[in-house]
Amino acid sequence: MPEAMKNVSPVGGGLGLDGFEQIFNETIETTSLTASGALPNQEQLEKLLGRLTELIAFSVDQRVENARMAGQLIENQRQLVATQQILIRLMEKSIELTKHISTIEEKLPLVFELPKLVDSLKDRLVRIEGIEID
Repeated sequence: MPEAMKNVSPVGGGLGLDGFEQIFNETIETTSLTASGALPNQEQLEKLLGRLTELIAFSVDQRVENARMAGQLIENQRQLVATQQILIRLMEKSIELTKHISTIEEKLPLVFELPKLVDSLKDRLVRIEGIEID
């Protein structure tokens, strides 16, 4: 983990925070205050405060969006689990039906042999009883 930290670039580098480091790199000289207590570079201070306000608003917006996306992700995962449970039940039913169909297929040749069996029994009965059937 310490090796991974060695490869981290300076603040804002590659993180999509262009201009972020400029906000804090600009210096305000506070050595000479006026009688009203205002900084000689009031315009620069207001500009920095405006940027800070924008940054905070952006941060809040990102947190709200992240929370919304996390909620949507949780809902999607619930739906996925429900869908998987339905699929499992369908597969179980499919296995049961396959077993039932296999049983029917095993008995099917016997059903096809029934007409021959009936004719054979009829012939035996005629022979045993000596009755002629038209």
